[in-house]
Amino acid sequence: MELELRPAEEIDLAFCESLNRGNMSRYLADRAIDWDPERFLRSWTDFENFIIQLDGQDIGLLRLTPEQHGLGLRDLQILPTHQNRGIGSWAVGQAKTIATSRGFQRLQLRVYDDNPAKRLYARMGFQPDLEVAGAVQMVYELPPNNLFKPRPLRGSA
Repeated sequence: MELELRPAEEIDLAFCESLNRGNMSRYLADRAIDWDPERFLRSWTDFENFIIQLDGQDIGLLRLTPEQHGLGLRDLQILPTHQNRGIGSWAVGQAKTIATSRGFQRLQLRVYDDNPAKRLYARMGFQPDLEVAGAVQMVYELPPNNLFKPRPLRGSA
């Protein structure tokens, strides 16, 4: 099982929007929030978008953006058929590597309180920071650059 992270391109936009919309539909419906394709398109240009590949096949999306107190992990979406196989843990590890290599002191994210991904983030060392309207902001304090053991952008989960 060979995993790779590659920069997303314009041609990936439809796949990424569909994946994000599909994975988030339950959480949005529970909160009476409509999917906004224009908002996703705006965020596409604002965020740094990566495609997660498994053996050369596009299976996921990782989105990052600099924020006030650290690097924001804005989206981690994996096709449902590939979830619960260690790929999310691998992708979070990649985000940690990127954040550290760019000199950020923390990686931060927001997750809905009822999203099972919250358990993944806790296992990966993220701590709850702030809770607002059913969502939790979680942070991971990155070790100093000389203590961090980066993982290659290619590898196994």
